[in-house]
Amino acid sequence: MNPTVVLVHGAMHTPWIFEPLRERLTARGVTSRAVQLPSSNPDSAAARGLTEDVDVVRAAIQAAEGPVVLAAHSYGGVPAAWAAAEADRVAELVYLAAFALEPGTSMMEWMGGDFPPTWIHSPDGLAVKAADAEQSIFSGVDPALTAEAVKRLNWQGMRAFTEKLAAAPTKVPLTYVVATEDPALPPAVQEQWAARAAHTLRVPSGHSPHLSHADHVADALAEAVARATTGR
Repeated sequence: MNPTVVLVHGAMHTPWIFEPLRERLTARGVTSRAVQLPSSNPDSAAARGLTEDVDVVRAAIQAAEGPVVLAAHSYGGVPAAWAAAEADRVAELVYLAAFALEPGTSMMEWMGGDFPPTWIHSPDGLAVKAADAEQSIFSGVDPALTAEAVKRLNWQGMRAFTEKLAAAPTKVPLTYVVATEDPALPPAVQEQWAARAAHTLRVPSGHSPHLSHADHVADALAEAVARATTGR
């Protein structure tokens, strides 16, 4: 059974953000699917937390036929790691400029207890959103694609940041795609996490390498699928 790439988006996003990447994966003969995390919602009151996100990723892994290459961007690395720790069908976990937290840590703790000053809070206090996404999330991305992506950003539920990561995989091979020009997640931090990975790709990208360098990322995922197929 051929492996499936399951894509997990970052905070505030929707599966739409992976469409350019999925087109390239299809061209390479790679099957993929992208989940919708419930922590990201246009209605701030409906935005959920980390535990619900993990449930969705876990269900996507179970629904895939055969082994899974789990690829996660930014915040998506947190629910992906938790789900990968509990699923024996994950052949490889690929971090795309993603958070690779230690178990027992929350996003809020990692951020030092507060959100970036450029983020805004929803009127009901239940969610947040980046107000500078053009610069912080989509730097280096085609302007037209950036404009569309910004329009599609949702509110991100507060519990996604306050709930602690319960588990992370210890036996699943890791790949880390380091975005070397990332203004949102310092490249030096990404390099620290990448040091624990079996495979590392460095891309001269901002925080969204799957948009600005989709072919590079597609190649890395295709290589992960090949490893999962051959058992290397």
